[in-house]
Amino acid sequence: MPVKRSGIAMLIVLMIGGVVAVSQRAHGYIMPAEQLLNLMSARFSRFHTVLLRQSTQLMAGGEEGGGTLNFEEKVWIRSPGIYRSRITAEIEEQEVSVPEIQALRLDIDCSYRRLLVANTSNNLSSYLREWGIDQETVSLTRVDGSIAWCIGKKAKEGPRLLMDKERFLPLLLNYRIPFGQGMRTVEVQFDDYRMIEKRWFPFRIKYFLDGEMVESYIFLEAHFNVPEPAGLMENGQQ
Repeated sequence: MPVKRSGIAMLIVLMIGGVVAVSQRAHGYIMPAEQLLNLMSARFSRFHTVLLRQSTQLMAGGEEGGGTLNFEEKVWIRSPGIYRSRITAEIEEQEVSVPEIQALRLDIDCSYRRLLVANTSNNLSSYLREWGIDQETVSLTRVDGSIAWCIGKKAKEGPRLLMDKERFLPLLLNYRIPFGQGMRTVEVQFDDYRMIEKRWFPFRIKYFLDGEMVESYIFLEAHFNVPEPAGLMENGQQ
């Protein structure tokens, strides 16, 4: 009888040990932010400059139903955070001048563009700190039904970076910017990834401010590691 009891006790111990081991392995899948940024850096854009010809849709009324302006522009980005742009074409039916379009875009924060060039893991980590993203907090979440890594707080809790679970490409960036006496929330969504010179690059971006989409971009052409074209206007420098 003691032998049987001993055997049962050993079986219970083994079962408990198995549960603990499985639990430890499950938690092991939550990679630290440093490892995730290394993987993102290895697959994502490492270009030092990028020149984009893009189709821009501006929600002039602040909402999708409030009227939109459509135009083309050239955007040149250089690491570690210099941006130039120039509106090159407007839809003929729209009676609005370039200065009027620029005035409507004063609230747009361009710092998210730093993700699109020269993404070493150190650069990425530095940007996340500037955006107030807590790199000690990592979890798994869902974006449009797909599983994604989340560095920082979960939805509606604070700044965060979401990246595709399998490809480690940025899907969503959320951070806050000063506005008057308060703060506004910026959310940028990255989509339509294409392989360019052995690196992935998003060809569609949506920009939200306080939960409302205010601009969207479709890249029509992309040229990498090129000098700055003449005639572009400075629209941000970090």
